[in-house]
Amino acid sequence: MLPTASALDSGLALRDVLLPIVAQGPILRRPQLGTVAERLRVDDRALARVRRLREKYGDGPLMLRVPGRSIALVLAAADVHRLLDETPEPFAAATTEKNGALSHFQPHAVLVTDPPLRAPRRELNEQALDSHQPVHRHGHRMLEVVREELSTLTGTYGWDDFRAIWSRIVRRIVLGDRARDDTGITADLDQLRADANWADFHPRRDAVRQHFLASLTGYVTKPEPDALVAGLQDAPHELDPVGQVPHWLFAFDAAGIAVWRTFALLAAHPDEIPPIVTEARHPDVSPLLARAGAAVQESLRLWPTTLVILRESRIPTDWNGHTAPAGTEFAIVSSVFHRDPEAIDFANRFEPAVWLDGRDDTPWPLIPFSDGPAICPGRNVVLLTTSTAVSHVATNYDLDLDPATRAKLTGELPTTLNHAPIRVAFWPK
Repeated sequence: MLPTASALDSGLALRDVLLPIVAQGPILRRPQLGTVAERLRVDDRALARVRRLREKYGDGPLMLRVPGRSIALVLAAADVHRLLDETPEPFAAATTEKNGALSHFQPHAVLVTDPPLRAPRRELNEQALDSHQPVHRHGHRMLEVVREELSTLTGTYGWDDFRAIWSRIVRRIVLGDRARDDTGITADLDQLRADANWADFHPRRDAVRQHFLASLTGYVTKPEPDALVAGLQDAPHELDPVGQVPHWLFAFDAAGIAVWRTFALLAAHPDEIPPIVTEARHPDVSPLLARAGAAVQESLRLWPTTLVILRESRIPTDWNGHTAPAGTEFAIVSSVFHRDPEAIDFANRFEPAVWLDGRDDTPWPLIPFSDGPAICPGRNVVLLTTSTAVSHVATNYDLDLDPATRAKLTGELPTTLNHAPIRVAFWPK
């Protein structure tokens, strides 16, 4: 058997590493608890706890004593890569915890699908999202939508203000222009995601989900030609094409959080803005907005929007002579690896260049979009839209930041940063 933490160490690991993730809201963020998490520096505490466990028990994975569950905390970089590379067999992405949460609003998404349906659903998503192309076939339209909506900025905005704009962008890109003002579909999804934070402990809102899916079906069955959902036309019924769309909307919302934090980082680090502006003015040199995309990826490294990556073994697995039983759920806490200064010297700095000069290509896992066969199939679309947003704002606006956030982002960056209280001023140049 894998090394097993004592009852005391298991309790401390749950308190310092896993419970703060649940409290903040893994599916829909709880802003008030995000403020508490920032105040308590929960990611610092998680990293410190993992180090103590590693020193005491070795590199792991380390089994935790949780009644009725088989949970292993991943402590070593090599084990992160193995789990991600060997997905979906023997390590399934469709874990018990994930199924309990995501069944509230996307029970047939590829993320929670096991073989044999997983492969064709994954292929459907990859085809619709042009996963293997650097730029989506409707990329030009995505750029137009982002620039059009962000050209209305002027004055000081809070997160809720920006999210309303970002949600319009997302609805237009995913569902088409006629969904621009369909705030009801976003509200339905928010309600379902809030319930999903409680996984199996919250009853299902079947009426809300049916209304949400009925609204989505209208956009999918009669799609606008340049909407992402147009790529789902003629998909076999058993793949549930409509059921793939909730995750696209869900993931795009997390991308908005990354963009918002990127604006704050650029306001606090104005030296990083000129290269982004130069790039935007010379698209023939760098058509994919690499500098802006690097800033977004750095925001995601510093404060991952996916707080924990889960995998579940379908069979007993061997770990350096130790065995993890079938059904073991492995937890990879992103910030533990992204912000470890003993492993990466830029851990607590805003350094977008690491995504351009090769420093991201390291055995140490920097995984803002996960990795391996289950890497985010919409990575290219997310980077295109978010980098366009950052490039457009950096080129057309002067940025300012509320004093409290500016103080946090000066010097060594905090490991926990709640995006909700951030206020950014956009002044047209």
